[in-house]
Amino acid sequence: MNGLQVKYLKNIAKHMNMEIDIIPMPFARRIREFRQGNLDMLVGLQRENGKQDEVVYITPSYETLRHTFFILKKNVDGLQSFADLKTMSIGVTRNAKYFDRFNQESDLIMVPVSTLKQKIELLEKGRINTFVHFQESALPQIIKMGLQKDIVLAKYQPIEVNSYYVTISQNSPLISKKYLFESAVRAAIANHEFATIRREHYALKRD
Repeated sequence: MNGLQVKYLKNIAKHMNMEIDIIPMPFARRIREFRQGNLDMLVGLQRENGKQDEVVYITPSYETLRHTFFILKKNVDGLQSFADLKTMSIGVTRNAKYFDRFNQESDLIMVPVSTLKQKIELLEKGRINTFVHFQESALPQIIKMGLQKDIVLAKYQPIEVNSYYVTISQNSPLISKKYLFESAVRAAIANHEFATIRREHYALKRD
């Protein structure tokens, strides 16, 4: 209950002068409950198309990040292009979306896991060849595990970036307050609050 997305949610609620109840649940169930209107707000969703359906995306996006490939230092020359990925087993987060070319490539050998720590451990043990994750969160965890000399950034990195949105459910009674969400997100972006929360969150994880 002290995760990064929880901190984002609390920050938005503070801007709106509203109480917030945060309910931990698996991602797939979270999306289902959200679409049904049993959850009012989510953060961390990507907009995949122009359709709103039950998900209302609050613009602008609050965060833009780039996925990053990590590899064992001794094998760093083995990943220098996207084509090299086709000969590798790749640690990914279960049900996560990455960048378009990666998502659409059917020949990649992906090993889905639930946590970043599992990705790092599999790579350290040589059970995967690389993994993909956000650099901002992966590096502090690698350092915390004392593996910064063994696990490094791959030479190949995607150029695509991913935008993440605050979202509210079309079926929530809070839909009438969409303008308040927009004001809260814009104010937090203008004050660099999301970036500050992320930086401080991962600084604590390093400590």
